[in-house]
Amino acid sequence: MKNKVGDKKKKSKISGFANIFRSGVYPDGEKRITLWNGLGFGVGDVYGGGSGGLTGTYLTLFWTMFAGLTIDQSMTIQGTALIVSSFTAFVVGSLSDNLYKFKIGRRLGRRRFFLLTGSPIILLTIGMWFPGLSFFWYALSFLLWTILIQYIMIPYATLPSEMTKNFDGRTVLSTTRMFLSGLVQSVVPLIGGVILAIFGNKSNSYTSIGVMWTVVFAICVFIAYKNTWETPVNEVVYVETSNKEPKLKIAFDVIKSYFSTFKVSAFRKHISIYLLGVSFADVFAQVFVFFVIYNLNKTAAFASMILSLAVVWQPLTPVQGWLFAKLGVRGLYSVTFIGCITSLFGYWFIWKEGHYFSSGTLTAIIIAVTLAWLFFKSLVYFTPWNVFPFIPDIDELITGERREGTFSATLRLVRTMTQGISSIVVGKYLSFVGFASGSSSQTVSAINGIGNVLILWVSAGFLLAWIIALSFKLNKKTHETLVGELNRLKQGGLKSDVDPETRKVVENLTGVKYSKLWPLEKKTIDDTL
Repeated sequence: MKNKVGDKKKKSKISGFANIFRSGVYPDGEKRITLWNGLGFGVGDVYGGGSGGLTGTYLTLFWTMFAGLTIDQSMTIQGTALIVSSFTAFVVGSLSDNLYKFKIGRRLGRRRFFLLTGSPIILLTIGMWFPGLSFFWYALSFLLWTILIQYIMIPYATLPSEMTKNFDGRTVLSTTRMFLSGLVQSVVPLIGGVILAIFGNKSNSYTSIGVMWTVVFAICVFIAYKNTWETPVNEVVYVETSNKEPKLKIAFDVIKSYFSTFKVSAFRKHISIYLLGVSFADVFAQVFVFFVIYNLNKTAAFASMILSLAVVWQPLTPVQGWLFAKLGVRGLYSVTFIGCITSLFGYWFIWKEGHYFSSGTLTAIIIAVTLAWLFFKSLVYFTPWNVFPFIPDIDELITGERREGTFSATLRLVRTMTQGISSIVVGKYLSFVGFASGSSSQTVSAINGIGNVLILWVSAGFLLAWIIALSFKLNKKTHETLVGELNRLKQGGLKSDVDPETRKVVENLTGVKYSKLWPLEKKTIDDTL
């Protein structure tokens, strides 16, 4: 009898896993998300994940060695362009949420329209990978590059919420997306390392790397456009705006809508953790190749090859999805940041004590520490983007609206600004400590400066993110409670009938008193409830 029960449970688990390979519907009648749907959507983040890996690993190195720019000029271009382009988020986020009101949006999609039109424009940015051009040429090329990232990735990030409301379905989409994003972050330095090893540390090598990946990114964005879908127009809730309404007021309302996202308690914590995590991961990427070359006395090709070791962990991406469901957000964040900080001090040990080891032993230690770092760093990106699709559900209980585009734009805007600021600060700091662009060696002051940025700065940022994460209470159980209450109210349920435990959960996630939630219900209860 026990064997039969055990066999039945085992069969059920296998059946549940097999469901990601076949089409069908969820219990609520919604279209089931398959692995193939996940791949069709996730390939878009080959661009999202790979673009930062490409420029973070090679662009500053290329500009300072072969394009005649100083470290300060290179990172100032990147930082300023990121800050300027961040304001694109204001326009794209609002336009993405409202494009269905226009014929072109109803025909091409209010989200997918941006993928379709942005794909060919990506090809125009290859100019930043050619040597001997002017400061302003590089600045304008990189500005277009950063604007396109906002233009494409803000609407792209909303697609899991558009394609399904099911927790497991969204997890399939987000997990597949992060798998492909992580994979390309491994493949970019892998191929780059091979090119540098074969053709040498020459300008043509970097040009080949940049141009090749730019073309790949454009193709991947188009594939994502062809393989995704959106919420039907008749299910999108909106209020028609009078044509006589002053344009200044409309603009003010748009800006106000972005600031209103910070009223959501879970989003405030989410964006704080995300920004600290990814911004300091960016700082690591900005100086890692320099750290390998000058602090560890290795080559750029070696730096590329060890960064490509992240590919070893890619088969474990489904395990990360399992950990997300099993440990919850707080538990996974703790694992993430403790692992990252430990790995960073592993690099400190290599830097300070590496001379005691033989060359082969030292290389083995570098590989081991890098493998650990790459695994935990991947969670810095994986966890927030698995959390993000659930934030608009919380907001809907507050506002009665679906504002995925607004949240995506807010996240991208602030993230790009912090990324830009960090780039400028790192460039100024390295210039201050005496970093010499294009030189085969650096002063002790410059070497110490690189090490301080890579280890101490990044560790401090991750520690702060971890402290905030300890108070984050969004997980599968609390999300299901919130969605259940949202559905109850949508079906005409009264707020006065709320379960006390449900009320406690939704107030914690929203940061708003229950009496002020769900504004679509007629005022039939006391505001003091």
